[in-house]
Order: sequence, then structure tokens, then C-alpha cells
Amino acid sequence: MVDVAKFEIGAATLTRVPYFDVALDPAAANLGPEHVVALAEWGTPSWATAEGELLIGQAIWVIESEGHVIVVDPCGAADPFIRTGPEAVDHQQAVLSAMTAAGHPPESVDVVALSHLDGIGLTAVVDEDGHWSPAFPEARIVMTSAELEFLAGCDDVGGLSILRELIEQGAVDGVRDGHALTDEVAMRITGGHSPGHALIEVDSRGERAVLLGHLAVSPLNTAVPAAPHAHVDAVVAQAALDQLIASAADDGALVIGPLWPYPGAGQVAAGDRRIVPAFVG
Repeated sequence: MVDVAKFEIGAATLTRVPYFDVALDPAAANLGPEHVVALAEWGTPSWATAEGELLIGQAIWVIESEGHVIVVDPCGAADPFIRTGPEAVDHQQAVLSAMTAAGHPPESVDVVALSHLDGIGLTAVVDEDGHWSPAFPEARIVMTSAELEFLAGCDDVGGLSILRELIEQGAVDGVRDGHALTDEVAMRITGGHSPGHALIEVDSRGERAVLLGHLAVSPLNTAVPAAPHAHVDAVVAQAALDQLIASAADDGALVIGPLWPYPGAGQVAAGDRRIVPAFVG
């Protein structure tokens, strides 16, 4: 069983509520075995196994800021594994039970912030009849207007039909670049991975954390050039990741990937692009 990980960023609290971590072929993060081998000195055992597999996590990140509870990219990119078929109901019950056990029952959440759409994940729940509704009934679902505009012209993005159901239900808001979820938490468009892809930045009392969406599916992606097929615009995605890594190296910001395994967060090592697992308090 993977432990809950909790981090204090100024006055804000960030919590990783895990469902599971799993070892997968490096191709799951658009990497090859040679990348895992080359980066084994710092990638193993936190981010990859000694056998050359990547560790990928399914989790829900929760931000508590100024009396608000924000969920970020809940169990994203998991639709083929936990959001399809008859097992989908059991999976969602297990994940939401884990949230409740961690002190964040579904009805306590105010906002679900999506960096982009890559499957519906636990943004929505399905009933026995196949009908979808928001997983967090009191929360607004927020993503950038640029991402929604991009999705309006798509038909092959995972979770899109379910997102459209949620839009029809009036549960989804489009927001502009820099949208403040609280005075401490903002969504900033990076583009690259998708046109409206955003990171979620926490900046409180001189401390900072960045949830980087899918700019780096694995921490090892930070040290490998972006694969062209992994992003709508790999050049823009690489530039955004380079900027993020450089700024985090300068100020010691906590860097978080929604698919990174426990502890799900790290700091950029001084002088290079290694992601050192963060100490869990």
C-alpha cells in the first residue's frame, strides 16, 4: 500500500492521495529502455525499477489554500485501466474511499482543476446504467478556455464524450491564462502538450510548487528531449519544460507530476536536471 504524501508550501497544504503505483514499459512515458539505463543512477529506485521499467502512479493531488479544497488531474490518463468496463464503478468507489480516509470526502472539494484532457479519470463517476456525473458534486470543473476550444474541434481525445456530458450538465468552466483559483494558486498556460495545456502553480509566503501536467509524464522525461509524437507541439512543450526546470532549480520549488510515483514530487538538483524525491514531512 502506497502512503499518503503531504507537503506544506507556505500557508498551503498539498496532499497526494494514492490509488496505486505500477511498473510499466518505458514506452508509457514515451521513453526507451536506453533512457532508463542511462538515467539509472538517479532514476532508480524512486522513479524506475532495477529491471528497467518505469514507475507510474495513479493518485489524486489535493491543494488546500485559503479555505478552499482543489483537486488536480484526478487519476488522469487512467481510462483504459480503471474507467472502462464493469470494473469502473468499483475503481471509483475505491479511489473516493481513499480520498475520504485521507480527510477529503468528495463533497468537501470546491474545484477540480484539469491541466488538459487525457481521459476523464476521476473527474466524473459512472453509475450502473452508464450515466456520468461529476465525481465531486460540490465542485466546479475548471480548464483553460484554450483547451476547451481545441477540444471542440477534436473527436479522438480520451474522455472527450464524457467531458461533453459534463459540459451539457453545466459543470465545466473555461478560464483564461493566469486564472486565480485562490490568491495562492493559479493556472498558467504552457501549451505544447496540447494547445490549452496548463500548469497549476502554488505560490505562498515565498515558497512555490508547480504541478506540471503532462509536460513530463515521468521525472525521467525532464532529462530527455521531448518526443515529437508525445505532444501536439513538442518544441513548445520542451521550451515550457526547460523554463519550468530552470526556475525550479533557481528557487527550489517543489515539482509535481500527476503520474509520478510516490512521493510524486521532487526538487531539481543544482547544476543538472535530476529530480530528487522530496522529503515527506
